[in-house]
Amino acid sequence: MLKRFFTSVLAFIISVSQWIFTPNVIRIDFDNVIDEIRPVHNIGRMPEYELDSEINSYFTEANMTSCRTHDTVETDIHNIFPDFSADVNDENSYNFEKCDKVIAAIADTGMEPLFRLGISWSDAVKDHEYLIPPADYNKWAQICEHIILHYNEGWANGFEYGIEYWEIWNEPDNEDIVEKNVFWQGTPEEFYRLYDVSATYLKEKFPDLKIGGYGSCGFYALTKTNNINSGSTPRNQYFITFFEGFLEYITEHNSPMDFFSWHSYTVTDKNEQYIDYVKEKLTSAGYGDTEIICDEWNYNPTENEKIDRRYGANQTSMLIMFQNEGLAMAHYYSGLSDGNLWAGLFYKSGTPSPAYYGFWAFGQLYKLGSQAEIKNRKLKDDLYAVAATGEDGQALLIANVSEKKDRKLKIDAGEYTVDKCFTVNESSEWVEIQLPKKIESGSILYITFKK
Repeated sequence: MLKRFFTSVLAFIISVSQWIFTPNVIRIDFDNVIDEIRPVHNIGRMPEYELDSEINSYFTEANMTSCRTHDTVETDIHNIFPDFSADVNDENSYNFEKCDKVIAAIADTGMEPLFRLGISWSDAVKDHEYLIPPADYNKWAQICEHIILHYNEGWANGFEYGIEYWEIWNEPDNEDIVEKNVFWQGTPEEFYRLYDVSATYLKEKFPDLKIGGYGSCGFYALTKTNNINSGSTPRNQYFITFFEGFLEYITEHNSPMDFFSWHSYTVTDKNEQYIDYVKEKLTSAGYGDTEIICDEWNYNPTENEKIDRRYGANQTSMLIMFQNEGLAMAHYYSGLSDGNLWAGLFYKSGTPSPAYYGFWAFGQLYKLGSQAEIKNRKLKDDLYAVAATGEDGQALLIANVSEKKDRKLKIDAGEYTVDKCFTVNESSEWVEIQLPKKIESGSILYITFKK
């Protein structure tokens, strides 16, 4: 027994010394599957809502699975059901034509909509009537029911898309001053009730679908920062107060929640802290099995001066972290092609940016299917890495988000050796290279292996 003890101690000392003295050696065990690769490389919005769109085909090539419908006004409840006093069971009360076109275009890429039931970004004054709580919560839930019936069960000359995720509302916590809120001009308690009534009703009608919400504005106050303001502002603190009140309400009412969705526009390490917070709160409230979806995010656009390869490395680091932290799904905001920092997968010309190539690379991991163990997953020096394995091969994705420092790089994959290596060069082109001895500051590497 004493010998076994000293053997264990020696193994521990060797393991620790390897981690301390060779922190940038990435040790992969492709034969040890630790998880599935989840679709955290999805988007909110698309450049075009047309069939056979050339630019939308890039999403197909990246193996994306989901496009969130928020900020696509054709999918807003009040545009589909324009007269709230109309008969909820009469198909003539609904105007599906424009929304049909949006959903068809998403499906044409091979993605499935994450259908947001609510309202897009609006005008707090002009759109006041759509922002106040509905006059009849049960009727609002029934309207949602018929939208689901139209797209999943063919009602009203509809379809059978089998859309799984249905999100109740978006950012009802957007402003602590009700009159300024561009999404919800009611009290928190009124929203909690709307969620409870709607989620309960829809889950009873469609037990196999995933019903959740609510597109929280996020948790910046926990780290006293967000993408624009430093410090725990009253508005940022309201996001947290609203969330905790929401959990108290749905716990008391035993409301169903298949997924909790939230948003964030800050850096990778802070989002990692927010995920830990959400996990803890959901578990404490009895919702530990609820899927966590960050369905609106972007790596702090104000910290990126332009869409270059550093911008791409930053976004890629988020994908890797989301996977390693166990998120069910995530949606980058946005998939538009206007070439601004809030929609940086493309340049204005419509050509892919360095960020797109990070999403494409992650999509190849997703296609492989299984996450392989990286024994020293928590790498030092601003490196993020995730490995995947499957019948079609093995691959590794690495991002270096260091502001200035290149990092020495060595890979230990046992019997597996490097086959090919790809990166984004200084000209923002996706190129094949020899495996470098270091990964440059603000860059990514996508590496495939053979045995």
